[in-house]
Amino acid sequence: MDISQIRTLLKWMQSIELGPGDLTTETISPYALHSAGSATALSNGLFSGREVLEILFEESGRQLAVNWKVRSGDSVKAGDVLFEFNGNGADVLKNRRLIHWIIGHMSGLATATAEASQLLKTSGKLLVQGVSVNPIFDVFDELAFETGGGIWKRHGLMDSIYVTQAHIHYAGSIDKCLGQINQEIGDTRKTLKIEVEINSAEQFERFNELDYDTLHLVGLTDEDVRNVFESLNPVKKPILHLAKLGHFKESYADYFFKYCAIEELHRNIVLLDSQIVFQEKST
Repeated sequence: MDISQIRTLLKWMQSIELGPGDLTTETISPYALHSAGSATALSNGLFSGREVLEILFEESGRQLAVNWKVRSGDSVKAGDVLFEFNGNGADVLKNRRLIHWIIGHMSGLATATAEASQLLKTSGKLLVQGVSVNPIFDVFDELAFETGGGIWKRHGLMDSIYVTQAHIHYAGSIDKCLGQINQEIGDTRKTLKIEVEINSAEQFERFNELDYDTLHLVGLTDEDVRNVFESLNPVKKPILHLAKLGHFKESYADYFFKYCAIEELHRNIVLLDSQIVFQEKST
């Protein structure tokens, strides 16, 4: 977990969400009021996001006490209390939409990841993130994905060379592309991975024995998948990317690959609903 990146992202989100301040909260009271309350789940799922929310609450310091009732990775059902708070209620009130989104988005991804991960494990395969990860918010998604049992294999654009068909067209050809890469990286080739994304069995046949570390099979038809693993004899284990979890077939269990990515996990996240309730003050 890169805490500095999470802090930077939260500050950016607050600058957009709040701007110079929360006009409604500041109009109700020009100074912070002591409050107590709780955040409660409104739907079932696997909770994720506690680490991020703890960083969000850091700015309140001792003015806000948060008593957590769940940890990331815990199963929750509608009605379960996620955390209780006591102290500077304005800090909770102004951040309420961010709190709801972080809980909903991260828990939703963790829940879907757990389902996919468990299904793939029955066939001896491991779940990795797809190419459809959310830019910017992948710093949150990595935590949620790993909470659900997935493996996050790539971090940003600087930890490996990931070549897509767009890069190949930009360079002019695969030979020019890989040739230029090897020329530029020189001796670091021994430690720097080259990954290539291919989109058909025909492309796989061309790339199979070239100088690369991993081939990503993205957008292949079921016929192409069968052709790759039953006829074309992969030199190295590729990573299979599927659009939906339902596209994974029992016959894939015996195919020569270890890692599988499910793209819909990153595209269609069903948020975990939650609510924040303030205790009513006696008059």
